[in-house]
Amino acid sequence: MNELLSEALKLAIPNEEEVEKAKRAEKELLEKLNSLALDYRLVGSYARNTWLRGNLEIDVFVLFSSELLKKELEKRIIELGKKIFEKFELRYAEHPYVHGELLGVEVDLVPCYRVESANKIISAVDRTPFHHEWLKERVKGKENEIRLLKLFLKANGLYGAEYKVRGFSGYLCELLIVFYGSFIECIKSARRWDRRTVIDPKKGELRKGEFFFVVDPVDEKRNVAANLSIDNLARFVHLSRLFFENPSIEFFIPKRKRISVDSISKAMELRNSEIFALEFEKPDIVEDNLYPQLERAGRKIFEMLKREGFMPLRFSYFAKDKCYLLFECQIKELSRITRKLGPIFEDHDHVKNFLSKQRVFEPFLEDGRWWAFDFRRHTKPEEAVSEYVVANYQALGKNVGLKLKKGFKILKGEELLSASIIEELAEFLGVRE
Repeated sequence: MNELLSEALKLAIPNEEEVEKAKRAEKELLEKLNSLALDYRLVGSYARNTWLRGNLEIDVFVLFSSELLKKELEKRIIELGKKIFEKFELRYAEHPYVHGELLGVEVDLVPCYRVESANKIISAVDRTPFHHEWLKERVKGKENEIRLLKLFLKANGLYGAEYKVRGFSGYLCELLIVFYGSFIECIKSARRWDRRTVIDPKKGELRKGEFFFVVDPVDEKRNVAANLSIDNLARFVHLSRLFFENPSIEFFIPKRKRISVDSISKAMELRNSEIFALEFEKPDIVEDNLYPQLERAGRKIFEMLKREGFMPLRFSYFAKDKCYLLFECQIKELSRITRKLGPIFEDHDHVKNFLSKQRVFEPFLEDGRWWAFDFRRHTKPEEAVSEYVVANYQALGKNVGLKLKKGFKILKGEELLSASIIEELAEFLGVRE
C-alpha cells in the first residue's frame, strides 16, 4: 500500500517547475497588493500548500468595511483588477470577483467583508478567511494526504462542489484529512459511511444525524457537505470499498471509456426504447446558475412524460457548446385511444353531465363507475415534449426557459448519434467498453 501511495503522490505533488512558477507569480502579486496598502489574505489550497499538480490557482481575499454596499464592493474590486492585471474578467458567485493572470498563473481576487467572527458574516464568502485560519496549522504535515484524497476524487469525477459536479470541495477534503489524519484512514472509514453519518472535525466526533453532515468548525450550523449529492456520496463509499478489495494506481488516474458510435447504436437497438434529446442554445450565465435550471427543466418534462403514460426511465442534462436535455422512455408510441375516469353510478347529477357529452364511442361501466373513451393529444413522447415546452417554458427555469422558447431541436436516431455528446450518451445508457 505504501508503494502504491508513493506512486500516486508522484501524480499529485506539483513538480519543481510548477512550484517555481507559483513562487514568481506570488512574489509579483504580493508586491502589487502591498503597494496598494490593502487588507488582504492569501487563502485556499495554494496558501496551505495542498494544491494538486496542474491545478495551480492563487486565491486572494480583499477585506472591506462591513458598511460598504455590495454595489460598491463590485466597483472597488474592478478598480483593483485594473491595477493588478493587464487583462481580467469579472466573474460571479454570491457577488462579483475578478479573475486574472500573473506570469501565467491564474489568480482570483475576491472581495469580502471584514467581520469579527464567522457568526457575523454578511455574505457567504466572508467565512473563507476564518476557514483558512482554522486550517492553516492543522493541515501542516498532512498536505500530501490531502493531495491523495483530492486526486482520488478528481480521477473519479467527484472533486468539486459546483452544481455541475456536486462532489467534494477542497475545503471538505482538508477537513476530512484533519479529522482522520490520513488518506487511508479516511477511505477506510468511508466504507461504513451512510446517508445519516455526521462528521464533526472540531469536536472529533463521528455520530448519526438526519442526513450526511460535515460540521463546519467555524460555523457549527453549516454543513460543509451540503452540495454533495446523495449519489456522489454513494459513489465515494463504493469506490472506497473497491479500493480496499483491490488497491491499484488506476483509482488515481482519470478513466476515459473507449466507446464507439457503433456500440451505442447497438445498445439503443437492443433496448428498443425511445431515446431523444432536446438541443438548444446555451444561456450566457454561470454554470452554478445554469445547471440547477437544466435539472429543473429535465425533471418537469420527465414528470409530464410519466403523467402522459410514456413510462420514462431516466433523464439527464449537460451543457457543452449547446445545452442538452436527454430522455429515455419505455413507450415509443401509445394507442390513439385512452380512457377517461367518470363518476360512480350513485352520483346522479355528475353521471347525467358525464353522459350528456358528445363522444365518438359510448361510455361504459366498470366496477360501478362510468368511464369514457377519449383521444390522446399526442401518441409519441417527443410530440408531447414539444407541445409541453412551448406551453410551459416559463416553468423550466428563467434563462433555460427563454432559450427553449426561442427554439430547440429534438435529436433522435442518427441525429442523436452524430451530435457531439457520445460520451454523455454512453454514460446515460450504461454502455460498457
